[in-house]
Amino acid sequence: MDMLLEQLDLQLAMGNRKLETRLEGAKKTRILLDRVHDALTVLKQKPGNGKKLYKLIYLTYIGPEKFTHTELLYQLDVSSRHYYRLRQQAISILSLRLWSAPSADIELVLDMLALLEELEGTL
Repeated sequence: MDMLLEQLDLQLAMGNRKLETRLEGAKKTRILLDRVHDALTVLKQKPGNGKKLYKLIYLTYIGPEKFTHTELLYQLDVSSRHYYRLRQQAISILSLRLWSAPSADIELVLDMLALLEELEGTL
């Protein structure tokens, strides 16, 4: 391992742009993956139906198995209309998390979501 790190340092010191670019790309990829993971964690922790929303996103976009629409409905035990409503809700939550506050504000985001749902139910 020491030899590998030594070689890496040597290559970087010699100005190996290709290696620098790859390392920078790997760093940016890691940051992006961490951000997506944080957003999925917020989704899963949402009071009420967070686990179902997470499962919907996982089965639809992330999981290794690709399901047909009918199979997704069966796995989630929902109607087609309910699936689309839940999917839109999950995507909205993920969007909010990906493009807004840092992870320290997770509780605030969850409280806001709960309040918005209560208001939506009274309209």
